[in-house]
Amino acid sequence: MNNDASAQSLAGRYGGVQDGFCLFDNGRFFLYGYATLVPGTYHVEKDHIRFVPDKPANTFMVFARENKDLHDSVRMYFNGFERGKTFLQLNNDKTRSVFNEDANCFSPPYVYEDATVPSQIAFSHMGSNYEITKTDHNTEIYTPGKKYNDFVFLYQKPNRYQEPFVGVVTKEEGETVLRTSLTGSRGLLHEPNDKEVEEMRAYLGEGKEKKEDVLYANRFYKLLMEIDTAEYTYNAATGQYTAHGTSPDGPVTDYNDISILHKYVLLTPASKENRKPEKTTLPPVFYTACGDPEKSYRYKPLDKPATPPEGPIPTTTVPVQIK
Repeated sequence: MNNDASAQSLAGRYGGVQDGFCLFDNGRFFLYGYATLVPGTYHVEKDHIRFVPDKPANTFMVFARENKDLHDSVRMYFNGFERGKTFLQLNNDKTRSVFNEDANCFSPPYVYEDATVPSQIAFSHMGSNYEITKTDHNTEIYTPGKKYNDFVFLYQKPNRYQEPFVGVVTKEEGETVLRTSLTGSRGLLHEPNDKEVEEMRAYLGEGKEKKEDVLYANRFYKLLMEIDTAEYTYNAATGQYTAHGTSPDGPVTDYNDISILHKYVLLTPASKENRKPEKTTLPPVFYTACGDPEKSYRYKPLDKPATPPEGPIPTTTVPVQIK
């Protein structure tokens, strides 16, 4: 790579329509692919480029709303927790694993209900063999206000896309290509037109105000990070968005029906710490096993809707609609 290379000279899109890298002239980049959008920064170091992805602020994301229909009870939706060893502690109760050992045959959504709203919620996650992960803190503790009784929990399992990696831009057969230690694939440089540059910058939110940290969900917990509020009527008393032309009391019978939605706001952890959950004989929050379908958890209100997607929201700082 040319030692005089700079962010300005390297800017462009490397790769195809399905996956690749977008490098901007201000030292920002994002990696894109199936269910993946990872932004970050990059800079030139002698004969290579060093990429540093933006890490999520928290491993767990907690969204909440006041659901007056629940009164003093609580409802919690868990998304992505099947991807690792995760644990839950409510108030000062004993810690429980979210899923049983060797859990399989997952059938989301996974919704936990209890008669009492907790004043403290603690999440932990562990690596293999119950080793504490390499992250600074493996436990996040939340103290939601009393009014919050309807929650959406997202687990953003740490992965290789969050770690720094290197790349090199070279000329091969007259073409400019990018190769990285992360993917090992060959990304051919495409000179984007003005429209593509505008779209790419929009992905990173450049030149725009930061969007509110909220998400929306229907009764089957189809999640959306952004909606066109002009297409809905909002009822502040119920916290409900109703699409124009739809009855606010109309039943939502399909997972993909977004005519009636509720807004959840993002909460931040009160504290973080390292914690090794003690093994317990308590049952997991959810039990699921292919060989034991009768005892495996099933979401009761799910009356044959479209099959929900597996896994959590892609790790990204950009609003993404979950299809």
